[in-house]
Amino acid sequence: MNDKKLLTRVRTYATSANLGPGFDCAGIALNIYNECAVYSNGSKNNRISLQGKNVQGIAEDDSNLIFKTIRKVLEEKYGAIYEKYEKPVEIICNINVPVERGLGSSSTAVVAGLLIANEIYDLNLSNTELLNIGLDIEPHPDNIAPCIAGGLVISYKTKSGNYSFEKIKIKKNFKVLLMIPGFKVNTCEARKLIPELVPKKDAISNIANFAMLINCLKEGNIENAFNFIQDQMHQPFRKDIYADSFNLVEELNDCYKIPAAISGSGPTVLAFIPNNKLTVFMSGHLDGLKNKYQNFQFKLTTVRNEGSYCFL
Repeated sequence: MNDKKLLTRVRTYATSANLGPGFDCAGIALNIYNECAVYSNGSKNNRISLQGKNVQGIAEDDSNLIFKTIRKVLEEKYGAIYEKYEKPVEIICNINVPVERGLGSSSTAVVAGLLIANEIYDLNLSNTELLNIGLDIEPHPDNIAPCIAGGLVISYKTKSGNYSFEKIKIKKNFKVLLMIPGFKVNTCEARKLIPELVPKKDAISNIANFAMLINCLKEGNIENAFNFIQDQMHQPFRKDIYADSFNLVEELNDCYKIPAAISGSGPTVLAFIPNNKLTVFMSGHLDGLKNKYQNFQFKLTTVRNEGSYCFL
């Protein structure tokens, strides 16, 4: 089309939430990203096309999370008359983040919508403002915050009722191994399995483990992190819906002393492998795990320390 013009591109990164004991508050960005090109299309309707092997289940119409988020940003800015300012766009997305695998795929779409709206409408919204708008669409700050900011992020609710976050500087002396099974887990259904109340001893255990885990990541003491990535608040209650994933977590922690946890609501398993153990683990143990867990794809990546961003 003659009136088609590139407005911006956006990269949004996969995330892993919880990190074991950091239930609903901790998340880390990973070097796996979706990329979208945004064009003005001169029509009255939004259009989206999806490319890549991870597109199944993603809406290809105006109900797509990217469009819903852009509209939400405009509504927050302009109120009931937001439609007056809306510019229909055409978006072409290359999808690399697996859907419903516990890697923040929904958050990559929401953050894409936040950044696109902020860029093409010149809104100059802060990251904290973007986070709180995004939470109206996707109520998971432990995914949205690290997707926005990159790195290890702790999100929290302030006295005003809004959310904020802090980015924790960590050592870069480890790699991240993702073990992604061939089935999906619905986040909403998985959350229903977690009780509203947990025993005090389990809450105390998680608080202590989380504090020590964060210290290990800050100090680069990854070799001892397997002692503190243990969780009592969410993983045990959901183990029946991802039995192989749960067994893999326990095997990595107990047998190989590799800190591992369920990524988000699962079923992906995330493990931190210290650089000084990487060669031995990858050459000596990985083939055995692949033979035992044949339904899993094993993917080595790193922490993405910079946040998602727009560019041309």
